[in-house]
Amino acid sequence: MERAGIHSGHQDIKGAAVHEELLPGINVTDQVMTRIREMEPVRKRGGIRFAGKTAATSGMLVVTLLIAASAYAATEYIQIRNKAGEVKVQHILKTEEEQLQGVSPYHSYAPKLMNFAKPGEQVVYFVRGEPINAGGSMLQFTHKQQRITEYAAFLDQMKAKSSPFIFPETAGGYNFKYGEVQPLYPTKDVIDNDPVYQQALSELIGEAKKDKTRNLFMKVMPWTETGSLNAQYMKGGAFINLWAFMMNGGNMTVPQKPADKAEKIKVEGREVIYNYVDYGPNSFFYLTWYNEPKDAYIQLNSWGDRVMTKEQLLKLAGELIKGGL
Repeated sequence: MERAGIHSGHQDIKGAAVHEELLPGINVTDQVMTRIREMEPVRKRGGIRFAGKTAATSGMLVVTLLIAASAYAATEYIQIRNKAGEVKVQHILKTEEEQLQGVSPYHSYAPKLMNFAKPGEQVVYFVRGEPINAGGSMLQFTHKQQRITEYAAFLDQMKAKSSPFIFPETAGGYNFKYGEVQPLYPTKDVIDNDPVYQQALSELIGEAKKDKTRNLFMKVMPWTETGSLNAQYMKGGAFINLWAFMMNGGNMTVPQKPADKAEKIKVEGREVIYNYVDYGPNSFFYLTWYNEPKDAYIQLNSWGDRVMTKEQLLKLAGELIKGGL
């Protein structure tokens, strides 16, 4: 079943200058591209445009994650399987050019969509004349970023949006800096069969028939279920980023350049992938793992003026896994 999720609208991967932001899934179609991010002491969480932010200055995680409905037709590199033997996470070798193929034209409409929405709101929209990918829907989704800086408010939001995880207030001795909760976008089957979504699409198409002067039609739609969580923790000039992506029955495909390295390591009984991304002097590493009980993909990285070693990051991963992640 296809997972609609967070879609990276466009990417600027140039060594250290990583565009930070994460775009909520524009194309509820075949894949969900996500990028991870953030090197913020120098600038802010990144650039592409989660809610329309600008680029960050120091580059780190810019990993495109594709959540697909079925096994990806490419050379398999490293995998994580569930207890039933099904592949849930798969690394594949791809050039940067290949990774950029099929990127949604979301960025063309992002400014209007973000100006239309308030922080934390989900927007459904219809674009007249835009081609729809195979298996996609005319009704598309995005979300305006809301960065929550008080842990109590972040906790309330996680509970209010039925998050399967509760991120901690501290991690590895680092204190909470901010958190974000983003919606779980419906699959195409749900969009096609749920009267609420069909009514929204009908209204937008109705507007389009009456107004020939524009191609973008949108409306705010409430949401109640978490699709991803992000929290940043800090200790002085050092930072930790923690992500959880709800896979909703889908698979995760992680494109990897030939020079990158991925190593599978057992931590607290769980398979954790140590990912080394080769960008010369700006190279970095991060950890990922699959939480089968909650069908979620977890990502952890460290950056700033004191970057955790591989051993320190693995130790922190173990603590988080024991805590439910």
